[in-house]
Amino acid sequence: MTLRDLIIKGQDILKASDIEDYENDTRVLAMFAFGISYTDMFMKMTEDMPDEDADFFMDCINLRATHMPCQYITGSQEFMGYEFLTEDGVLIPRQETELLVEKALELTSGLKSCKALDMCTGSGCIGISFELKRREDRHFDDEIMLADISEDAIYVAEKNKYKLGAKCSIIKSDLFENIKDRYDIIMSNPPYIRTSDIDDIMEEVREFEPHIALDGDSDGLSFYKRLAGEAREFLYKGGILIMEIGFDQYEDVRELLINNKFNNISVIKDYSGLDRIVVAYATEHDY
Repeated sequence: MTLRDLIIKGQDILKASDIEDYENDTRVLAMFAFGISYTDMFMKMTEDMPDEDADFFMDCINLRATHMPCQYITGSQEFMGYEFLTEDGVLIPRQETELLVEKALELTSGLKSCKALDMCTGSGCIGISFELKRREDRHFDDEIMLADISEDAIYVAEKNKYKLGAKCSIIKSDLFENIKDRYDIIMSNPPYIRTSDIDDIMEEVREFEPHIALDGDSDGLSFYKRLAGEAREFLYKGGILIMEIGFDQYEDVRELLINNKFNNISVIKDYSGLDRIVVAYATEHDY
């Protein structure tokens, strides 16, 4: 069967399974299954594919038809220009989270040596990208710590660390439980979906991504309450707390930060114009 015939067959299956971006997902799985580039795919459309590769492609299509995300099928997701390994049990890196890393890089650009903590690291995409970008762009020598409570996340973050050549440290910790140092910046994309909203999110997320990385309790704010209440103890004076939030959570998170003596609080909107990233400064301390 030619590549074109296989792609058409794959698109028909995914369309019938209500996969919204069925055309693109079929192409992604074809490139993965046949080990070809986007350009190669169009050059090989009339070629017959080996039966073994064709069977593997159809296996991938059938998995996607169950609404399993492509990233769990291919085992990777691009983030900040790096290819991160993705596995079941760990949140898939999102494009909007790149805004957090970009802002963190901007805010620390004047530091020749930066101590940074990536809390709730998941795949490690925030902390690892932050470290690699600073090293690539300015050859800075930083001290980066990644922390997560999930064994699955620690395992995948370690794999990404070695795959991408990062020098960060990775620790298992229930938020700040095992954190000892102070940092110039603490970055976090914590769980923030309200428990009652979990059933309403898209099937790919609800059924396949880990709820531990999604569920922010009944009000979606449980992790922000802890981050706002505990982070100042682990920041240098003038240190920065930068967090991703849900689109309707800024005012609540801002109030939590004000009540915990953070200052200069601001919000950054995502590509859709929704509130997405909060920045706050620890400019006062009780010690």
